[in-house]
Amino acid sequence: YGSPLFVYSEKRLRENERNLLRAFQTRYPNVIHGWSYKTNYLGAICNVLHDEGAWAEVVSEYEYQKARMLGVPGEYIIFNGPCKGKEILAQAIDEGARIHVDHLDELFMIERLANDKDRKVPVTIRLNFNTGYTEPWSRFGLNIESGQAMDVARRIGQSEHLILRGLHSHIGTFVLDPNAYGAQVQIMCDFMNAVEAQTDAEIDYIDIGGGFASQNALQGIYLPPEQVVPTVDQYAETICGVLHSALSG
Repeated sequence: YGSPLFVYSEKRLRENERNLLRAFQTRYPNVIHGWSYKTNYLGAICNVLHDEGAWAEVVSEYEYQKARMLGVPGEYIIFNGPCKGKEILAQAIDEGARIHVDHLDELFMIERLANDKDRKVPVTIRLNFNTGYTEPWSRFGLNIESGQAMDVARRIGQSEHLILRGLHSHIGTFVLDPNAYGAQVQIMCDFMNAVEAQTDAEIDYIDIGGGFASQNALQGIYLPPEQVVPTVDQYAETICGVLHSALSG
């Protein structure tokens, strides 16, 4: 086969996806998993995960078109990333993708496109904030603590062509403490309640991103991964427990 050669186990891949979905879906209703194309966008890998029920989470025009080429309908694509061009945004709007707004320039572009198309476009805003557990990723998204995120939520609420439908954040990679996700979910739910109280928005979903630690020793951890890396059930238990508590009121 030549070099380099990468060998994947389809059986293990399917087992991992089923285990991830089981961990969350048995603890909380209506869970969607979006496979991150930037992690691995080999067609065979993506097709296996889509076959198991995963949506496509993409961050570029290339990845968006790759998902469409693989047969993923637009409404099953989560479109993230800070650099989305006008043409691909127009296509994503037409095809019903879930568009996550990263910054103001992008918001204004989507609003102009929606105006040109004379329609209301549902959007999700990407948030950044301090959980107290991980270094804040302030280079992406709209900040909660400064008031920027609420200002944008209000602007969307006043727009004739935009509808706020979701909230997204990503707190880091290889996050070893499930409580970091508990803090993330609580902050997002509190923000969601504040937005709904101050605008006409009805938030349909929150997207908590990825970053779960895997069973590898590539991150400079001192103990064996099986001793320090939480299981997917531990992540799910914390996340879903906070969700139930935060939304019960």
